[in-house]
Amino acid sequence: MFLPVTETGLVPVSPQGQPVFLAKPAGEIVVAAGDIHAFLVESKAAERLGTLRDATFFNGQRDILKALHLIRNRREARFDPRTGRELSYPAPGAVGHDGERLVFPRLDPAVIGIIHHAESDRILLARNRHRPGFFSLIAGYVDPGETLEEAMIREALEETGRRVESVSYWGSQPWPPSGSLMVGFSAVTEDVQPVCDTDEELAEVRWVSRAELPELTIARKGSIAHTMIMEWFHGDETGSVPAR
Repeated sequence: MFLPVTETGLVPVSPQGQPVFLAKPAGEIVVAAGDIHAFLVESKAAERLGTLRDATFFNGQRDILKALHLIRNRREARFDPRTGRELSYPAPGAVGHDGERLVFPRLDPAVIGIIHHAESDRILLARNRHRPGFFSLIAGYVDPGETLEEAMIREALEETGRRVESVSYWGSQPWPPSGSLMVGFSAVTEDVQPVCDTDEELAEVRWVSRAELPELTIARKGSIAHTMIMEWFHGDETGSVPAR
């Protein structure tokens, strides 16, 4: 059975919320990820099969997430970046071949952090200018030569103007739509207000208490940001805001 995936990493699901599988692939790009075989399909064809869902819907379904990442890689890595020759992808379709040269799928590390105020029980949330409909955590890609911790410190300063410390690892989540691995951190700051200019990537940055959080629209369930925020909110990992 084969799982259709669109160019933007969307998968059709049934009214019961199950991914739609077909008996045979209807495209040239086919990959294997564990028990999942996936193929690239046009969005209009996928829409006829079911409701399209992105990676957040499949959080925890590792084979599907891997398939989404491999499909994206196959779309974008058609040629060897060193020789310029077209790559072949023998089964299972994960690694490109140019003769004896192997070209592995690209993975871009990014950091995301829940930033606590040192003297009050609040966290720093923000709305991105390109996605202003919800609040999320501070995040960004790792620069060449940086450690993950250095990247978290830099992103916090660039985006919010706050200096953070006590940066500690929280967890991670693959993010196939952008070919990323999101690495979560917890950090602390004493800066209530910005201490420098920011890069203006964020439309709004605000401190949020537990009492205020249920009034906000936050990152969707299934994302690492949602999980981290909800863990702080509850003090556990139940993952949902209690009824008021």
